[in-house]
Amino acid sequence: MNILVFNWRDIKHPQAGGAEINIHNLAKNWVLKGHKVTLFCGAYPNCVKKDNEDGIEIIRSGNRYTVYISAFINYLLRFSGKYDIVIDLENGIPFFTPIFCRKPKVLLIHHIHENVFFKELKFPLNYFAFILEQKIMPFLYKNTNVMTISESSKEELIKAGLGGKKIGIVYPAIDHTQYKTSNTKSKIPLVVHIGRLKKYKSVDVLLHAFSILAKDVPTARLVIAGTGDYAPELKILAQNLNIDDKVDFRGFISDEEKINLLQKAWVSANPSYKEGWGITVIEANACGTPVVASNVPGLKDSVIDGKTGFLADYGNAGDFANKIKLLLTDRKLRKDFEKNAVDWAKKFDWKTSADVALKFLSDCLQKRK
Repeated sequence: MNILVFNWRDIKHPQAGGAEINIHNLAKNWVLKGHKVTLFCGAYPNCVKKDNEDGIEIIRSGNRYTVYISAFINYLLRFSGKYDIVIDLENGIPFFTPIFCRKPKVLLIHHIHENVFFKELKFPLNYFAFILEQKIMPFLYKNTNVMTISESSKEELIKAGLGGKKIGIVYPAIDHTQYKTSNTKSKIPLVVHIGRLKKYKSVDVLLHAFSILAKDVPTARLVIAGTGDYAPELKILAQNLNIDDKVDFRGFISDEEKINLLQKAWVSANPSYKEGWGITVIEANACGTPVVASNVPGLKDSVIDGKTGFLADYGNAGDFANKIKLLLTDRKLRKDFEKNAVDWAKKFDWKTSADVALKFLSDCLQKRK
């Protein structure tokens, strides 16, 4: 197949996240099977406009907002008729491919954002994005096949009126040659959080939880790795809670540093308001680290409560503190969870996920024919 993917960013973008990692690894495996993949995405400072990464042709044009208009123009002038199927990857805003593309299409959506817009965007953009997702998108994509990444997201899509034709689930995976266990656990109780520092990620809840935890486990330390516009407020909060001497804000870290940190950690924490799946959960699990996460869509799919980690009530710092404390202080329990976590993570590899996704695309293409 000749596959065209529209996404706002690519794997090399400075702000690339889980969505970019997911589509890149799927596409890389499709290329290995002999398919052609072109990714059209937004540009960033000093980037090359045409690139090739792991056999994927990458074309960059426009910025975070104008990439959508640029995609429309480029499809009409350059892409129309050259591809068998088009993947429209939604990150809050879709590419509106049903308006201009007559080829078979798949909407790839990681999760419904809903109230995330009100946490991240200011008026009137928050209301515009909310109406777009909840009203306009279901109407435009009512006859489009949809691919998502968890059972929770599928349920949300159905509730929102999306996926009228077919919804397929393709779980994100990890590279098991990189994410693996090591005999390098920290000598002191180490809790880590890795991810973008955005308001909806609710890292403030983790800081409040750690201030409670530190009273019972004074030797514990917290490492927060990642960047984002919420970082300054989080650093101020750590100072106000008098735990800034126990919290290390690492900022951006390389993949090598990230893996090393996950291998050393006793517990990984994810207090996010919502996720599509929670790829950092599986990454931590593969490194032999259990996870305490919010009991919310996505995270409740990737964490097996009471086996690979614990689910805590969203926003409840006391509940997070108690469950992290249990894993830090009960060595036998922690070791059992570490083993369970590794076994669970083995179920998710990119080759399997790519094959599932490829079958879904092929089925969509055949039904259209």
